[in-house]
Amino acid sequence: MTQARPARLSLRAARRLAIGAQGLAAPLPAGRGDVRHLRTAMNRMGLLQIDAVSVLARSHLLVLRARLGGTHDSVLRLLERAAYTRRADQRSLTEYWSHEASFVQVSDWPLYRWRMQRGERGEMWSGYARFGRDEPRRIEEALAWLADNGPASSAELDAALGWGPGVRGPWGTRSNGKIALAWLFWCGHVGVAERVGFTRRYDMIERVLPDDVLAREIDEPDAHRALLCQAASCLGIATADDLIDYHRLPKRIARMRIRELVEEGTLLEATVESWDRPGYVPAALKRGRRRSRSVLLSPFDPLVWYRPRADRLFGFHYRIEIYTPKAKRQYGYFVLPFLHDDALVARLDVRFDRQRNMLEVPASWAEPGSWPSDGEAETDALQALAAELRALSEWCGGEGVSVSSRGDLAGRLRKTMA
Repeated sequence: MTQARPARLSLRAARRLAIGAQGLAAPLPAGRGDVRHLRTAMNRMGLLQIDAVSVLARSHLLVLRARLGGTHDSVLRLLERAAYTRRADQRSLTEYWSHEASFVQVSDWPLYRWRMQRGERGEMWSGYARFGRDEPRRIEEALAWLADNGPASSAELDAALGWGPGVRGPWGTRSNGKIALAWLFWCGHVGVAERVGFTRRYDMIERVLPDDVLAREIDEPDAHRALLCQAASCLGIATADDLIDYHRLPKRIARMRIRELVEEGTLLEATVESWDRPGYVPAALKRGRRRSRSVLLSPFDPLVWYRPRADRLFGFHYRIEIYTPKAKRQYGYFVLPFLHDDALVARLDVRFDRQRNMLEVPASWAEPGSWPSDGEAETDALQALAAELRALSEWCGGEGVSVSSRGDLAGRLRKTMA
């Protein structure tokens, strides 16, 4: 099939496509979001990356807040019901490795079977692969114990089987139960049945997911094409690298699949202002027409998680500094980009002090080249940011906002919030 003539997009138009595809231009649900709103958000994102950092709130809850509103507890309950309800046939979300450890839609689980099969052949993290080669008996024992006894955490499994200290690796010592369950999870033999706090409890995959999902067979090329199409729909406009990164697909093979999708007309090539490489858009995608909402984004929001794309699309250079020594941090520990008027115009270090019940902003910075310089536009941005900080505090259950003096935006923001 002959491809349609490549589209030419301004950078502003490309941003609107990306923002609209992620649901960050649509109005928030009135009141607290429900299962329908969660389903819409997941359809727009495709997956939800899980992260344990909780200086403000779990990152995946912040990602959902940007699309659902509500309160921290209402969003948490909604997510837990979707992913951990006891009946397998009533779950709409489950955990698996996608972009990273992620919530994915149950209906999409078969699209990752190729990764599970590759895992069985040793194509996984080296420590897990080595354990699979060296300790097949422990893996069999773990699977048999779960089959007979039901859900267990790694600590519970270690205790039940009498396993001693684990394996030393780059992240410290991991118990035998933890690595055995991680291997089984990667290979699709077990799933996450529930979480207690942030501790996973695993069970046989047959008790986690419904039979019709487990019975679906999708070969690897078709799965790759489906995941690339989903990434394209979720990103709106994307380079080949962006599409590949979304589900962390094998690069060489994924580039072949992208060419196939272009040849058949499913993806259209686009030229984007200032980009040094082609972009791709789904053939059926509608142009973004709404301006973005004004919202603080998690560092792991799909709009910004691939840092080269955030730079290319918004001119936003971002490096998370959680693991940087405090004295060497440029912007702060947990820095949130601020989306406003189709641009990332500021970045704020934000945390929630649970003792004071207060949202704290240790540092706030205007983004060079993006923060509005016009007086009226700047006033609008400051008021929008102040309103968003108050809303975020309320979402966390807080009683106010405290803005410290660090950062070139701090003085103006404190004055606006006074």
